[in-house]
Amino acid sequence: MATGSRPALLLLLAFLTLFGARASLADQSELEARIEVDAHSYPWSPIGRLNAGGRGHCTGFMIGEHKLLTAAHCLYDSVAGRWRNAGELHFVAAYQREDYSLNSPVESYQISEFFKPQASVSPENAATDWAILRLTKPLGRQTGWYGLQSLDQDLLERLSTGTAVLLQAGYQRQRSHVMTATFACGFVGRFAGNAGIAHACPVAKGDSGSPLLVMNHGRISAVGIHVVQARMKNRAIAGVLSLDTFQPGAIAPSTRVAAEALSDHWGPGQRPGSGRSKDRMPLKAIDGLLYALGFLPGSKAISSGERQEAIKTFQERQKLTRDGRASLLLLEQLLLAQQNSPSRDSD
Repeated sequence: MATGSRPALLLLLAFLTLFGARASLADQSELEARIEVDAHSYPWSPIGRLNAGGRGHCTGFMIGEHKLLTAAHCLYDSVAGRWRNAGELHFVAAYQREDYSLNSPVESYQISEFFKPQASVSPENAATDWAILRLTKPLGRQTGWYGLQSLDQDLLERLSTGTAVLLQAGYQRQRSHVMTATFACGFVGRFAGNAGIAHACPVAKGDSGSPLLVMNHGRISAVGIHVVQARMKNRAIAGVLSLDTFQPGAIAPSTRVAAEALSDHWGPGQRPGSGRSKDRMPLKAIDGLLYALGFLPGSKAISSGERQEAIKTFQERQKLTRDGRASLLLLEQLLLAQQNSPSRDSD
């Protein structure tokens, strides 16, 4: 769908008013196609599970040593009809298969005074569905964190020409003990003015609060928070609160508190400085992409030598430096190759 198409955006606006609040609307086959990633490797390590009072979970992501973002509706107890206390919330970063080694209680949180947790889902309410949490422990030192970035026209052009890529990762309810990711999330349009972004990656319950990420020139940043989802023309559509609305120079009343709290978080993020995630390459995602592109066999056990040769072959085909090294830049190159593959369906 063209990024500048007025009919497309009008259809999107009409569609989003009919959102089925936070239900799982992606096909099971779409969700199963998500790739399991190693939560302790960067760029996935800043993402974690926010456990809420023993009654379920959402996803959240680190944007500083102590600070993380998620969706506000994750903090509301709909059974009791009240906002949860900070003491009822617990964040587990880089969670994977019962590994709770990186965890912290929540010290406090901020939400928009304009968000109505019991209201019907609408583009306007979704545009206020944010929460900034402060942890008691500086988990970001071990997980790293994302910088915030605006999904501006220049970046949209790079996405449309296949030189940048959108992706999403989180803890969907069906596979709540592993982190799974979807790559090449096609941009669909905007809603609620520029406050919302719609993209076409399959999401489900549990993904609320997860980041919409962009990889561009070897850098990964967060551009949005997943808040709602639905279907349009037989495909899953995710509604994301755009972080553009948090920019200090474009403050709406509903995001003024967030803009003040996040003023120092624009620009580059930070890779892990210590712990298990430091210097740990995203090999599981790299292997999955090499397999999807036909450079690795379907075997589950891949040796380092096989991976190195597959990487060299890929680099040679792409006319890149043939060093066989796994890196964050290689991950981006693989993602771009997958996105631009002729065999990929074009919607």
